[in-house]
Amino acid sequence: MDPVKEDELLEGLRKKERYLEVIYHFASVLLEAQTIEDVVWSVAKNAIAKLGYQDCVIYLMDDDGKLLIQRAAHGPKNPVALDIKNPIRLKPGQGVVGAVALNRKGEIIPDTSKDPRYVIDDDMRLSEIAVPIIHSGLVLGVIDSEHEDRDFYPPEDLQILETIASMTATKLVQTKDHEKLLQLQEHLQQLVQERTSELEQALVKVQKQKSEITDSIHYARRIQAAILPSDRIFKENLGESFILYKPKDIVAGDFYWTELTDNHLFFAVADCTGHGVPGAMVSVVCHGALNRAVKEFRLRKPSEILEKVRELVIATFEKSDEVVMDGMDIGLCSLHVNKRELEYAGAYISLHLVRNGELTEIKADRQPIAKFTDHRPFTNHTVNLEKGDTIYLFSDGFADQFGGAAGKKLRIKVLKRMLLSLAGKPADEQKKELEKQFEEWKGKLDQVDDVTLLGLTI
Repeated sequence: MDPVKEDELLEGLRKKERYLEVIYHFASVLLEAQTIEDVVWSVAKNAIAKLGYQDCVIYLMDDDGKLLIQRAAHGPKNPVALDIKNPIRLKPGQGVVGAVALNRKGEIIPDTSKDPRYVIDDDMRLSEIAVPIIHSGLVLGVIDSEHEDRDFYPPEDLQILETIASMTATKLVQTKDHEKLLQLQEHLQQLVQERTSELEQALVKVQKQKSEITDSIHYARRIQAAILPSDRIFKENLGESFILYKPKDIVAGDFYWTELTDNHLFFAVADCTGHGVPGAMVSVVCHGALNRAVKEFRLRKPSEILEKVRELVIATFEKSDEVVMDGMDIGLCSLHVNKRELEYAGAYISLHLVRNGELTEIKADRQPIAKFTDHRPFTNHTVNLEKGDTIYLFSDGFADQFGGAAGKKLRIKVLKRMLLSLAGKPADEQKKELEKQFEEWKGKLDQVDDVTLLGLTI
């Protein structure tokens, strides 16, 4: 298959998986809601959690169909508990929300400063997305979100919110019916069961579709695993060493690499653009370019290898009709087998050396392996190693992980302190301790990025 079509296919699969995952989550949440308040607050809170929005506001139409009244708001406008003081009231046609309700069609406003309909609430926000909640041709309300950045909402979010709005509409009607159940229980019981059955059938269908996509991605993981050196080869080449490799998703944008050629032991840690399926696709391109630079072009100097890899990666992506800025950050080392001399070059991934209880950072060039406006030759560093030296290469996933009591990033200086305290210990012990500290820091929070950390003791 043509690489461009493969990229398009995998990008489509990624979007579809995200769509199904979000819809499945919202369907599950809505099943648990028992009242109208449950429904609107569940949607508002979970839009923040699953879609990464700054805020989400739910408006419901009053009984006369003349006013949209704010019923739930989560984010910077979040009220105390579930009580909204002075809820916003809009007429159909008033503001973006009112226009969406009047026109019965969802909209993404990429720049609200250019839209005369935009109504400032507590603060100016530069992009907005809003979709109507419609059931049987009747507008029940509007789901609305704003963001401080321009052009924040991607087009696929409109489809996701419209599906959520459709499910919300069904649930709102179900809930209203349920509230009348005490008076009309016998008459309405069958209707409630039918609606629940429809929702359950929809969930089964979503689960099946999600399973099919997940199976495809699991197969992609097998393909990606084939490009990584096995534990046996890694140990044979690098000796007293370890690799801590924790993908965020089933497949990863990070990869590690080692090659023994002409008395040069090469090893690298790379962090490609994105993670998951898109990151994995970029990693295959970058990994192939790295192999070609060493095996086909027979380059041995790390800086020259990175120059060639950048050239090959850009050439690959320039075959596309679209402008592709993807690439990777990388730290690449060449260790001369017969002498303790290390050469290093890096694109955003620095080399860290621990010697006699002190940690030294050999900084990478601040330019990626990708199309870049200010290309410069990569810097080649030479380090004369001593017995007992420990060197580390790592992507930014470890230091960028949120966790701890305050839910903040771990940060690079904390990671450096960890490495300094572990340097010199057996490789397996270092790996075990780093993994333990990472998991303890992360706690119950989601992993935010792929994590790759390589350690080598001379």
